Amino acid sequence: MPQPGGGGDSAAAGRAAGKALTALEEAKRVDDRVEKLTLACMAMWELLRERTGLTEEDLLAKVREIDLRDGAEDGKVARQFKRCPRCDRVMSAKHARCLYCGEPDLQAGAFGQI
Repeated sequence: MPQPGGGGDSAAAGRAAGKALTALEEAKRVDDRVEKLTLACMAMWELLRERTGLTEEDLLAKVREIDLRDGAEDGKVARQFKRCPRCDRVMSAKHARCLYCGEPDLQAGAFGQI
């Protein structure tokens, strides 16, 4: 059993500090991605509104429709798992190619690249 001041506490504190730093870095990455997605959504909405005459009501109705696709009106989109067309393994959403066989993810689209 580690004794106070015997080094075990400082090692545990160091590990905790490392985990906290990792969590902060991940939170920053998530925040950056949210900002990029928000910017893309704002740009798309402005283009659509200016060029098509769609209204805020149209947009909100479509948001609700998409939200309900996973069966719950909760303001979230359930992640869909994609399978590689070559090896049929689940493809990582974080990579542009299959991690197993290298097949490019041609379905990533604009949102998959953000």
